[in-house]
Amino acid sequence: MENNYYVIVTTKTLSEKLKESNITFLFPLEGFSVGYPTTFKLEEITCRNAYLFINRILDHNSILQLEEILANLPSNIKGIMFDDLGVLYLLKKMKKKIETILFLNHFNCNYLSIQSFLDEVDSVVISTDITRKETEEILKKTKSRCIVYGFGYISIMYSRRLLITNYNHHFKLNASRKNIITNDLGKNFRIIENEYGTVIYTGEAYNGLRKYKNTMKGYLINTLFFTDEEVIKILRQDSKLDELYPYRYLSEEETIVRVKERNI
Repeated sequence: MENNYYVIVTTKTLSEKLKESNITFLFPLEGFSVGYPTTFKLEEITCRNAYLFINRILDHNSILQLEEILANLPSNIKGIMFDDLGVLYLLKKMKKKIETILFLNHFNCNYLSIQSFLDEVDSVVISTDITRKETEEILKKTKSRCIVYGFGYISIMYSRRLLITNYNHHFKLNASRKNIITNDLGKNFRIIENEYGTVIYTGEAYNGLRKYKNTMKGYLINTLFFTDEEVIKILRQDSKLDELYPYRYLSEEETIVRVKERNI
């Protein structure tokens, strides 16, 4: 395991099984994460050098609640990965000296926007919506301050609406809040809902590991839908990883969008 890994923890036991020094654990914070069935109360996060993971779009009340939490952070919390820029505002307001990592998922797609954010935060996760070539160009210009999405199911949509609950109510069904859906083309997607919204993930796990060399801060690993043993094998296995997980999402070629003209 030559690279640094930022691992989103999705079981209560994973952090006890991986002891490598180049692994940083990110814990989805209870009440502030969406798309993760397992979340953590602050007192449950006990490992050294832990990071909080917050991916909710926050409202006024949740910002106030987060402010109370940040005011009483234990000493083992060394950083925070977040989506909502309100988190950055809070940290600056409170003069909190912890590492900040911005993970906007679909928006950090070019060097200029990433560089502007790097003036405000310590690191940025590069979007998966660009090609490998474009990612490499960004990495060359950002001097090892960016994190690359390395492995896992990719969030392709986040809604603050309770889509499964609403669907169940409308059609008088009882579908699980953790499910697999299929579109009209037969393509599967994974979907998870909690009280804060709904996230839809790719149907296959994206594999971008071992594609970039020493020009980045590390790889982000999303362990959702994997057991602890599978995660350990993924992080420690070299030879068969590409064979077992060939899915590349958009990483190998450019996406071309055609807009069809129509008479209005």
